[in-house]
Amino acid sequence: MIRVSQWAEIRHMHIVDGVPKKEIARRLGLDIKTVRRAVERETAPTKRESPRRARRLDPWREQITGWLLDEPKISAKRIGRLLPKEVGPIQARTIRKYVAELRGDLSPKEAFVHRTHALGDTMEADFGESWAVVGGKLHKVKFLVVTLPGSNTYFAKAYPVERVECLLDGLATAFVWFGGLPRRVVLDNTSLAVKKVLKGTERIENQMFHGFRGGWPVHADFCAPGKGWEKGSVERGVEYVRANVFRPMPNVDSWDALNAQIMTELEHDLDQRRLPDGRTARQAQVAEREHLRPLPDHRPETCRVLTCVANKYGQVHVDRSTYSVPVCHARRPVTVKLFHDQVVIACGGEVVARHERTFREGSTIIDPLHVLELLEKKHRAVSESTAIQQWQLPQVFHQLRAELHGRTRKPDQEWVRILRLLEEHPPSLVELAVTGAIERGSPRLETVQMLLRQESAAPRVAPPLTMDRTDLLAIEVAEPDLSAWDTLCAGGQA
Repeated sequence: MIRVSQWAEIRHMHIVDGVPKKEIARRLGLDIKTVRRAVERETAPTKRESPRRARRLDPWREQITGWLLDEPKISAKRIGRLLPKEVGPIQARTIRKYVAELRGDLSPKEAFVHRTHALGDTMEADFGESWAVVGGKLHKVKFLVVTLPGSNTYFAKAYPVERVECLLDGLATAFVWFGGLPRRVVLDNTSLAVKKVLKGTERIENQMFHGFRGGWPVHADFCAPGKGWEKGSVERGVEYVRANVFRPMPNVDSWDALNAQIMTELEHDLDQRRLPDGRTARQAQVAEREHLRPLPDHRPETCRVLTCVANKYGQVHVDRSTYSVPVCHARRPVTVKLFHDQVVIACGGEVVARHERTFREGSTIIDPLHVLELLEKKHRAVSESTAIQQWQLPQVFHQLRAELHGRTRKPDQEWVRILRLLEEHPPSLVELAVTGAIERGSPRLETVQMLLRQESAAPRVAPPLTMDRTDLLAIEVAEPDLSAWDTLCAGGQA
């Protein structure tokens, strides 16, 4: 078939330059019939489509189509199993390709509506997944991406897990970072927010997410099941954050450092990325901020609240992990607040313990200060105490314990009493006092207490004397009257 460029050249040579057809055929190495057809053709030639080749599965096309109509989710592997023996051996790849073409004919690709978002109206949120080295260990990272489609700006925050407290913390942090509240937030049907999916757009939200929306007054819209494109802006945002932050894989010391790195990259890109209208993303964000509603004065906590009873060891088991409370609260009901980064435990309306959140299943987090009061009474259990074994004490404290043996009848009890000084004094001062007691050859509680008192009773430094007291110049002192002295002296002589 003649190409468009040849067709144009032949017509130009014959019609414009007057070259005979035979000469054109000789020059271009073409058949004279091809040249004649090109001269007579007034429209450019189009690509000729080859006829559809017969396929090996065509005799069973109607049968396969019937299976797809009856069971749209039937797999190509299952169809290959159902085909009659007459088909003979056939590669699985051939069956998959044939079934995929039939699916395309039965259900053509869907068309989509282009949307223009009103400023301050919509916010979209979704979780993404990637990898990072945090604290020297490889972690799977769950990062929440929040976007304002009106200005096409993104916010992201990383977490070690995908829990409801992480979702709420990410949304609350995004509200503050964007500088206001939109009218609605669009999410998928995640179980972190949705308890039950009803017909249409109706959803039953879980109690915690409903309470969050009461404190941060926004409307929640949820996508139809399996219709992720209804929040297409944040779907693109997840890929955007993954490409700009997690490639190459980050290597940071902590989760706070990872989130700081994420925000540094996003802040930098606000001035680099331009929208179709020519504005930078930062300019668009500033413009949309004017249309957001103000943040509430009282901002609710983004935590799960659980109630349970501390066990006989003064420990609380929540979310597949164990945390300690002071032993005086053992066997008592407590309230536990699970934040994304910490655990706060209260008893009787008073906060009694705070721990860094752990997500290692089966881990036990014990504050040694919580058990010292009990160990003072049950000092024979010091050697086998889990809290003491996990406690990373400076070596000087272990040296003190060894020195106490042979000097007192109950060395472990006195050692625990010295450790209890950490409840009232900074660890550095107690360590310094213990070191001083060992150097003096008196590793005893009284010596350590004396050294702590001496350190606490350090002489006060007088404030420096200044000579810029200009107010003293305004003081007037009357001249002394010495007549009274003369009278006194005269009376004395008499």
